[in-house]
Amino acid sequence: MIELSIQIVNYNTKQYLSFLLPMIFKDLERSGINYKVGILDNASSDDLSDLQEFYTGNNRISFYTNDKNVGFGTGHNILSQKNDSLYTLLLNPDLQFIEPSTIVRLLDNLKDNSGVVAVGPKLITYKGKSQWWDHGELEGLIASWLDGLGLSSWKDRTKAVSVAWVSGAVFLIKTKLFKDLGGFDENIFLYGEDVELCYRIRQHGRTIFYDPSIKVKHKGQVGSRRSKYVWKSQEYILDKHYKHNKFYSLFKAILKLINSK
Repeated sequence: MIELSIQIVNYNTKQYLSFLLPMIFKDLERSGINYKVGILDNASSDDLSDLQEFYTGNNRISFYTNDKNVGFGTGHNILSQKNDSLYTLLLNPDLQFIEPSTIVRLLDNLKDNSGVVAVGPKLITYKGKSQWWDHGELEGLIASWLDGLGLSSWKDRTKAVSVAWVSGAVFLIKTKLFKDLGGFDENIFLYGEDVELCYRIRQHGRTIFYDPSIKVKHKGQVGSRRSKYVWKSQEYILDKHYKHNKFYSLFKAILKLINSK
C-alpha cells in the first residue's frame, strides 16, 4: 500500500502548479516515504500536456481530466477514489514550500498523536503575513458561539493545538477516515467544504490539529473570488448541521447580515 497520496485539483492555476510540483518532489526526495501525486484538471482552460510530457516515466505522478468543473471538494473526492493509501494530503496549486521536510513534519503529527486524524500548517501570504483563514479556533466563548454559526474565530497561534478546522489548502488526513465519511460534501461547490468536513470529523469524536511551527506560503483565491461562493456555502452548512438548533433563525439572520456587507 502507498503510504501517502498527494492530491491537487487544478482550475486555471497551471502557472502555480508548474512551480509547486518540483517543490513536492524535492521535499520528499530523501524521506523514504512511498508516495504518489495525483493531478486533476477540473475542466479548466489550461493545457497540461507539456507537464504530462515532462513527467513521462515518473511513476509517482498521474494526471487526470474532468470534462466538467465539479468544484473543489468533488474534485478531491474523485482523486481519492483513485488512491489506496494510509494518508492523503490535499494541496492547493498556489503554494510554496519554504521549509525543509514540510510534508514529513506534517505526517509526524498524525503518527505521533494517535487521536489526531487531520492536521494543517500555518499558512502565510507571499509577503510573509499570517493568513487568518488557515484554521478555526475551538476554545473560548467566542469560538464556541461562532462554531454554532458554522463559522469560526482565528488566533495567531505559535504552538500546536486542537482546532475546529484547518484549511483545505494544505490538509493532511487519514485516508480511511476521509473515505468512511464520504469525503467532502459535494453539495458545496467551493469554500467551506473543509469546515464542514472537519465538523463531521469532530462529531465522530476525532481530533484535528493545527501546527503553526510548520509554515507554507499560500497566495489564495487564484481560481475564483471567495465572495462568489462563501455565503451559499455557509448557508448550506447552517441548514445541514444547525437546523434544529433553537438559535437557528438568529444564526441565519446574522449570517445574512454579515454577508450583505
